[in-house]
Amino acid sequence: MAKRNLLVWLAGGVAGVTLLTFLFLYLRGAFRQEPEYNITASPTIEDPRFPLAVVSLTNALPTYGRMTGFWNNVDDIYAARNAAISSAQRSIRFETYFMTPGRRADEFAAALIERAQAGVEVQMLIDDYGTDTLPDEYWQQLRNAGVQVLFFRPFDWRAPLEYNSRTHRKLLIIDSQQVLIGGAGVSDDWDGDPDIDDTASWLEFEISYEGQIASLLEGNFFQNWAYMGGDLNLGSGTIPANPSEGEPLYVTNDTSTLSESTMRMLFQMSFLGAKERIWIGSPYFLPEGNTRAALIQARQKGVDVRVITMSGRNDKPIVRYAARENYEDLLAAGIQVCEYQPSMMHAKLALIDNSWVSTGSANFDPRSYFHNDELNISTSKQEVIENTATFLENSFNDSQCLTYSEWQQRPVTERIMGQLGLIFKPLL
Repeated sequence: MAKRNLLVWLAGGVAGVTLLTFLFLYLRGAFRQEPEYNITASPTIEDPRFPLAVVSLTNALPTYGRMTGFWNNVDDIYAARNAAISSAQRSIRFETYFMTPGRRADEFAAALIERAQAGVEVQMLIDDYGTDTLPDEYWQQLRNAGVQVLFFRPFDWRAPLEYNSRTHRKLLIIDSQQVLIGGAGVSDDWDGDPDIDDTASWLEFEISYEGQIASLLEGNFFQNWAYMGGDLNLGSGTIPANPSEGEPLYVTNDTSTLSESTMRMLFQMSFLGAKERIWIGSPYFLPEGNTRAALIQARQKGVDVRVITMSGRNDKPIVRYAARENYEDLLAAGIQVCEYQPSMMHAKLALIDNSWVSTGSANFDPRSYFHNDELNISTSKQEVIENTATFLENSFNDSQCLTYSEWQQRPVTERIMGQLGLIFKPLL
């Protein structure tokens, strides 16, 4: 009798969890029908109308700036961040999604503490979910030194569904003049993770800009800072009127919402404007129907379409399985989907022809499109294009491209996991 009661309780518990999960997904809009639409006669990248279309259709913010650094090695990325922090004289503002205990986090804290004790204003806006493994003592030592720390969207029982929407930006602003933006968190994971059989540091890059763009992104930082209850001091030292020198840059912010995704529209328009190539980097490659259709349409016009994404060495196996379930129409159309072999691939970018590139924090997945605060910078600046093209060429050389027949022969267990992943993809 006791055994039977236990089974009843277990069955009831499983049913309850299943029901709660279904209700959560339902309330988040996971089962709604995504609108399908066609964009015809889209301007090409070289067309003078293209930047205007990007600004108007994606709510992008036009600005100017100069690229002052490009780092595609993990050691160099962290060294560049720490050097930028050490150079700060007035202010440091940092927003990120992911931090974990270890050497990288300790070095980062030491650099911030040194500047805070020297009288520099230091503000950190940290995602509550992505940094939850760091102990309270870590944040307390920063606060004791004068660093202002706020957590983005801590769990609130009065609005529990909001916890699924995170800030995914990686943004470091120095003295309102310089900005570093990329995809790396502050974690030893990027040095290689033996648990996922990494044989090298993660594939990643970071870019720094100076000029007017730093002022604009500082304002973007203040949006979320104020939203989390942080005080704003908009004195003359903040959001300065930096001159409109350098190359045109376009900043696309995707905010956590269930409405149309500005990031998706940015990518879709870029793909439809391609004539020669579309090279994509995204570890979590789960584009929905409209994006896939734009890629297939470009391939049918003779465009070289390639994607580099994560291999079996990855931090989220369920995402890889779910992503692979959506490869059929892409592979059948002749699109190359290549998996980076040496380690986890984490870089995010889209290179179009030799005329346009978009880099930042956004992946090609529902979370970046509809649930996260993301930040991408797009430009036609040749220096940025040349650096990202070389980065991708080297990365493709270290990748294995999946064939259609190989995709068909993937194991049954992988297919089952992939289908499960697709069911829960808004949570991945």
